[in-house]
Amino acid sequence: MKSFFIIILISICSLPAFSNETLYTALGEHTGIQAIIQRAVNLAAEDVRTAQQLRHTNKERLARLIAEQTCELSGGPCKYKGLTMKKAHYKLYITSSQFDAFAEHLQQSMQEADLDITIQSQLLAVLAPLKKDIINQ
Repeated sequence: MKSFFIIILISICSLPAFSNETLYTALGEHTGIQAIIQRAVNLAAEDVRTAQQLRHTNKERLARLIAEQTCELSGGPCKYKGLTMKKAHYKLYITSSQFDAFAEHLQQSMQEADLDITIQSQLLAVLAPLKKDIINQ
């Protein structure tokens, strides 16, 4: 998994610079982001590495909040109205491995949506800083 993130980081460093608004547009705007995130949440709910964490979670609400935050972070017009990442994940005991597994689901979802690898890498780079506030074990 470490090699996956190293490859992503190397890829990002070699990418041409795009504005966040281009990223939002490249993701398919709000509708595209919603579809990508919903698919990633569904994949996570089916994966033994992450399913336990989502067992008692309202998956539609979770997907809506992640999509809202992704929309905002990618330069879209949305404003994330949820809790901070630290508060939202407090006492959920999410491990680094579980976070990485969700990142894999997100990447698979983007691949299924035929998004270019540069766009995939940019989104992962935008979301990666959230890891420190989500992991609490």
